[in-house]
Amino acid sequence: MMNINIETDNLIVRPFSSVDVEDAAYYSQQPKVSYWMADMVMHDEKEALDWIEWINKKFDISEPFIMLAIEHKCDHKCIGFVGVHAQAMVDNEVEISYAVSDNYQGKGYGTEAAKTLIKWIFKNTELKELVAIVKPDNIPSNTVIKKLGFQAFGNKVAKYCGEMCKFNYYKLYKKLS
Repeated sequence: MMNINIETDNLIVRPFSSVDVEDAAYYSQQPKVSYWMADMVMHDEKEALDWIEWINKKFDISEPFIMLAIEHKCDHKCIGFVGVHAQAMVDNEVEISYAVSDNYQGKGYGTEAAKTLIKWIFKNTELKELVAIVKPDNIPSNTVIKKLGFQAFGNKVAKYCGEMCKFNYYKLYKKLS
């Protein structure tokens, strides 16, 4: 696994490690995170450790499959994740995904983490575009995606957690300069 370690004003975006197990289990179970990311809930530390080991083994810059921890610099806590991966719900286009612990939401950390990863992805991979899918009623996440410069391209309907769901569909293109 490549050692990605990106610092921003408030965060460190880095690979997950076993020290993140308790924090990952905690943030994934919080009401807002678990509601919007129902397929990412880790019910205990064993599930969190299994997930961390799985994403670290699957890490691949060429595919890409990159899932990184968001560490709050001042608190030295893992407060969420940010990553890119092929998303089956949108014909395996590469999607950006992120989640931030409920008690750290509304402070711009999701935007800050996603922005820095997007910049890194477009500089260090061959990707020319990313997509995002967001449930229409997830106003905060739709706001983040728009702040990041993604453009709306209609809707997609896909199976999520056993039922058909509508998603807003966005794309972001690499700026050629």
